[in-house]
Amino acid sequence: MAVNKIIKYLLFTFNFVFFVGGITILSFSVHARGNRVDYHITEDVLPAINLLVFVGAVTMILGFLGCCGAVREDRCLLTLFFVGLLALLFMMLAEVVKEHLKELLPLSGAPKDVQEAFQLLERNGFCCGFSVGPLDWGNSTAVPDSCNCSDTSRNCTALGGRQVYATPCMTFLMTWYDRLSLTLIALACGFGSLMILGMVFSSVVCFQVCVKKGSVI
Repeated sequence: MAVNKIIKYLLFTFNFVFFVGGITILSFSVHARGNRVDYHITEDVLPAINLLVFVGAVTMILGFLGCCGAVREDRCLLTLFFVGLLALLFMMLAEVVKEHLKELLPLSGAPKDVQEAFQLLERNGFCCGFSVGPLDWGNSTAVPDSCNCSDTSRNCTALGGRQVYATPCMTFLMTWYDRLSLTLIALACGFGSLMILGMVFSSVVCFQVCVKKGSVI
């Protein structure tokens, strides 16, 4: 049984696109990391840039392995490509889950620039705290004046003898974020679908290589 040429060339094309995409991500993230001032990259954003460098490098390597495995019909390279894609997919899913489940530290213990950014957000968004509300700051005495609710028509709550915004700023951010969410979700689903498609192609080609060489009955 010969290896299906259509699937073989589809796998090669997929991996070539994957390889170019990895180079693009790696180049952009390395450039952004080296020009932190120009891109206004703070210490809080730097871990995300480092993650992009890692993802770009791994994507480039996996794309190269996949291309070589498809052209040479090498079972080991195809298996390595499949395992690498699977590991990358699990790593990305784990990172998403980690971000959603990560407990917030009290904002009162956050760096000064983070506190100032939140206070600016609270004044403009008529909100307080991040995901829970005023208690995200730790306790009632730590809640800043930016949370003071002077307009009683808004969602206010009594805290420590004063009125503060009861709505967490996450609600305000999600309202703004909804305009971009569909696009971002589509991109994430598209990338995940490509990874799964690549694993399917590599599995099929690997199986056909095994059959061709008599390793599978």
